[in-house]
Amino acid sequence: MKNIKEILNHLPIPYDKIKIQKCLKTITKTLPERYHKYILYIYLKGETIYFVTKHQAINFELYQKLNDIKMMLALIQKKMNRCNSIKISSLKAYTSYTKIEKPKKIDHNLKFYKQLDGDFKNLAKNRKIYKKFEEIREIIKSKKS
Repeated sequence: MKNIKEILNHLPIPYDKIKIQKCLKTITKTLPERYHKYILYIYLKGETIYFVTKHQAINFELYQKLNDIKMMLALIQKKMNRCNSIKISSLKAYTSYTKIEKPKKIDHNLKFYKQLDGDFKNLAKNRKIYKKFEEIREIIKSKKS
């Protein structure tokens, strides 16, 4: 019966991806804790490691500490004997912008009026206003039928 290492050696492509993912996890674990919640994910493309962050300020800090991260990566490769099979020439960081939609506020004080059918009391005391209300009543009744 073969052990797991022999089986994984027969499958070079997925095993390499597993090694890359383990390497990227060790890199994220060695970063300071304040970066952990702001880094969305890390991926390797070619010989470049990309840090995808949630906030522009963390992106700027990573650029400031780029040489420190490269030195840390060299230590991981030499001292811990990890990430040896991966060649990393550069590190880059960028921010992933996601649009946050605010929930729409529903105004519960809105009043809905039901259309009248022309039956209302005309309490106007001025004759001109009284006649105008009667004309409105006739218009409503004529549109209703």
